[in-house]
Amino acid sequence: LEGCPKVKLEGPIEFFQDMEAEGGPKHTYTGELYFSAHRGTYTSQAMVKNNNRRCELSMRDLELWGTLAAQKGQTYPAEAIERLWKEVLLHQFHDILPGSSIARVYEDAEKAFHAILEESHELTAKAVAGLVEAGNGVTVGNSLGFAYDTLVELPESFAAGAQTREGKAVPTEKIGDKVYGLTEVPAYGMVSLVPAETQTKAADSVSLTQDGDTFILENNQVKAVVDGKGEVVSFVLKTSGREFAAEPMNRFHLYKDVPRLFDAWDIDSNYIDQEITAAEDVTVTVESTGSLRSVLKVTGRISNSPFVQYIRLDADSTRLEFETAIDWKELHRLLKVGFPVNVFAENGINEMQFGYVERPTRRSRAYEKDRFEVCNHRYSALCDQAHGAAVLNDCKYGISMNGNALELTLLRAAAAPEMHADNREHHFTYGFTAWEGSFADSDVVRQGYEMNVKPVITAGVVDTFSAFGVEKDNVILESVKLAEDGSGDLILRLYEAKKAAVNTKVFTALNVAQAWTCNMLEKKEAEVAVEDNTVSLDFRAFEIKTLRLKLA
Repeated sequence: LEGCPKVKLEGPIEFFQDMEAEGGPKHTYTGELYFSAHRGTYTSQAMVKNNNRRCELSMRDLELWGTLAAQKGQTYPAEAIERLWKEVLLHQFHDILPGSSIARVYEDAEKAFHAILEESHELTAKAVAGLVEAGNGVTVGNSLGFAYDTLVELPESFAAGAQTREGKAVPTEKIGDKVYGLTEVPAYGMVSLVPAETQTKAADSVSLTQDGDTFILENNQVKAVVDGKGEVVSFVLKTSGREFAAEPMNRFHLYKDVPRLFDAWDIDSNYIDQEITAAEDVTVTVESTGSLRSVLKVTGRISNSPFVQYIRLDADSTRLEFETAIDWKELHRLLKVGFPVNVFAENGINEMQFGYVERPTRRSRAYEKDRFEVCNHRYSALCDQAHGAAVLNDCKYGISMNGNALELTLLRAAAAPEMHADNREHHFTYGFTAWEGSFADSDVVRQGYEMNVKPVITAGVVDTFSAFGVEKDNVILESVKLAEDGSGDLILRLYEAKKAAVNTKVFTALNVAQAWTCNMLEKKEAEVAVEDNTVSLDFRAFEIKTLRLKLA
């Protein structure tokens, strides 16, 4: 470590303590340390990627609902939560989560994931049940830190209509053999729906019309045109009339994918020169038409792999979703889906944990050419200061940004270390949205959460409540749990999501006696003033804060 102070290597903690005492390292680097290899690990073994995200989100839900149920006298399942989290983290180990291990590992991992999900769902259901009382209705719980409108499936008893327990009308509709309701769910809270005698229509409704082999999905916010190949040939935002589709979007791209060294690990840069025919024998039909949701069904095959895709648009939404199932039967193939948009952006935005990374969309310089495949979490976006577009996903981590195109990586087909890796059925959903204004003005972060975190629904009723909330949109309340020390204190973890420093109020419906900022080990650092169960916090861009609350 040339240029660094000489220190005693007694251990990692002592090393950094001594380095800090010496004034820190003399040479530092700001920016992403991009690793120009193993790009395939963002995608290999899609089953693991999917289950990893499901488990992370399931544990997040368990912590929140378990915390709220504890305020009602239920026992917080601390031992089970710790044990399950350790199991989740074990399966994030190299080489399990990267998808670069042998077949036996994934047989065992899949069983472990299913066990984690089964137990966490059972514990969550128990906690949620403890928050409601018996009654003729259903309760919808939102574990996100912001309120939003969502479409929920309701029992047949709601076919005539629905309203909240407080009497607010809820738009409902029977689509096929299912009843749906469009309701607002409060931030970190619940709303109960009960049957009503009259049906209410949504203020913003969806329509689906067909003109030859072209289909038009439309609501008050967007108009999307889908052709006979299942590709989106037009996406217009009605607030501005702007056309976002530069070329057909939702186009599948299939490539030969034969890395020179490590099959499951790598994607070589020359894949782009080896494109082969992707979707064939495609048929598009109307699956369902409704004022709350309309759906197209796309069937076809990609090489030897049959697929089914449902393209849907909901009322009062700018998000077009693509729910996809594919029976993957390929070898040495790479599948992407492209969204070329009418946006000029020198850098794209890729979500990571607690923020995002900006990466080049052009390949002018050597270090830019290296980054032909990058990672993202729930979204990637291209934008200027006037408008932008984003591709969202519920379990995919690899993506390319080429000029004005976002190209989400869906599947690979490595032959080593597992022969015929990923040859199985896969289910995933991705989405497309657009907006006017800067990225800071957009709701992309929230839409990414909405697409990944679904409301919980349980029988019974409760008065509408919101347990926690945040004043500013760019600060996300990521998680709520009880403190690890068994004190009963609440731990709230928040972060600034849009690279914009801000002061915001954080409030709760619970009675707070004291509050402290603390480190991630939940150790108190500074007391924060509490007024009417509200605290005020300053956030730097992308700053993570952990708040500890002692209840009265």
